[in-house]
Amino acid sequence: MVTRLPYNQCGLISIIHHERPHEDRALEHFLPQGPFARLPLPGNDEHPYRSAIVWAEATKRAERFYALDQNGFARAIMQRLGDDVGNAVPVGRRWIYPLSAQYAQRYTAPRLALAGDSAHGLHPIAGQGLNAGFKDVIALTAVLEERFAKGGDLGSPDLLMRYQRRVRPSNMAMMAACDGLERLFGNDNPVLRFGRDLGLGAMSRLPNLRRAFVKKAMGL
Repeated sequence: MVTRLPYNQCGLISIIHHERPHEDRALEHFLPQGPFARLPLPGNDEHPYRSAIVWAEATKRAERFYALDQNGFARAIMQRLGDDVGNAVPVGRRWIYPLSAQYAQRYTAPRLALAGDSAHGLHPIAGQGLNAGFKDVIALTAVLEERFAKGGDLGSPDLLMRYQRRVRPSNMAMMAACDGLERLFGNDNPVLRFGRDLGLGAMSRLPNLRRAFVKKAMGL
């Protein structure tokens, strides 16, 4: 059984070509309408400086942006991207997907284990879905290796339940954190805006706090 929490948002995804190299750095703007992220990609002969964008908006607004012609879509991107990598233009296709958080009530069934997106889906605001999936695979591999070394049944119910106990609590905590970030940064309430600006300012001034946050975001 899967529980789904809709956000009434859609994610817009596209590839952009920009004037200056990204230096392998990602960028995310937390906007009241939804987060806008630029993610570095390798270049090619035609487009040496490329990035992907992942852009969340309320469903009706996202559908309007998705329907824009190429020039209108490029202008909308630049309004959110800023001057991080110079002028940018979309290249190739664009995609639109409804956004929701969802989670399986159980990660296991007889001789079956769920991992990654089959077990949970997070809001993309912090880019943690892939990291959570990797952690599932690492945990599942560990319990399988432990059992294999002892010569036991690799599909036994107790082994699969041990895997679920290892990963589901931290996955649910990460889902709650991503949901909280979306509600915090997707809200233009002056009190919340002051609080989040204060927190981001503290992180900027305290290198140890910033490093700890980065390590946590990387799943370390």
